[in-house]
Amino acid sequence: MEAHTLVADVGGTQSRIGLAQNGILDQTSVLYFVNARFHSFYEVIEQFLQQTSHAQITRCVIAIAGPVSAKIGTLTNLDWEISVDGLQRATHCTEATLINDLTALGYSLLALPSNGTQHIGGPKSPPRNDGQYLVIGLGTGFNVCPVIHGNASNTICLQVELGHTILPHNIKSTLSDVCDSSEFTTVEDIFSGKGLSNLYQAMSGSNTKDGALIVKDHLNQSDPSATNTLSIFAKLLGLLTREAVNQYLPTAGIYFAGSVSRGLFGSDVSNIFTKTVFEHHHFLEGLSQIPIGLITDDAAGLLGCCQRSLWN
Repeated sequence: MEAHTLVADVGGTQSRIGLAQNGILDQTSVLYFVNARFHSFYEVIEQFLQQTSHAQITRCVIAIAGPVSAKIGTLTNLDWEISVDGLQRATHCTEATLINDLTALGYSLLALPSNGTQHIGGPKSPPRNDGQYLVIGLGTGFNVCPVIHGNASNTICLQVELGHTILPHNIKSTLSDVCDSSEFTTVEDIFSGKGLSNLYQAMSGSNTKDGALIVKDHLNQSDPSATNTLSIFAKLLGLLTREAVNQYLPTAGIYFAGSVSRGLFGSDVSNIFTKTVFEHHHFLEGLSQIPIGLITDDAAGLLGCCQRSLWN
């Protein structure tokens, strides 16, 4: 029986699990699970192992959508707690590692295939690469990961929780111009799937609408409110990105990830985002020289876990 590393990307809605050897993901092993069908992630692991024959797990690297502290992780948008000890019991492995899901995406920048990203704005490569990046995730929740890249053994991916910080004043002010902004307090209150739905309700005065449906209705021109909502959302995200440049100085590149990001940048309002980012004066003169891209590979989180597994 061959030894494997179990890697997983645990989000608020679903979990992706696969097997890796020597930092290489076996794409054929990857399975998806809807979290609402399980009481805990350990039940997901049990189901995965039942469906995966001849796999001896010697190590696991698990990325979760929430903070990790003292070898315990708590999902932000799901009532699950995952511990290193629990993972070792569930997999019978000798070593387990818990990391934040955005941290995993930071590591994935080393391993993404050439077709795993989409160019959004700025140059396709930076004029000088000092290895300082920023990954911004918009999906069920919101977070970022500042990254300093060397190689797999000395890459630094910081864990933060920016989604739960207060909205910057310029974003709150712009939001107040178009709707009642009182219910939008934190960054995640607006920059997430639920935030996009709530923005639609606040701007249209009608019922909430799923983010994917907002994008669809905009593209087929069936709902003017969807178009207005997505346009404002793109502008607000542009303003937030300018703030992030000040905070993290990601001169080597910014990469967006997550279902909301893919929906936005797959629509024709993405030019509103790039116009907001680049058109106005910014103290950082090289802002227009920062590449901005979108991570499109669904396995990115798993690839990042594979890179992390190379650590001794």
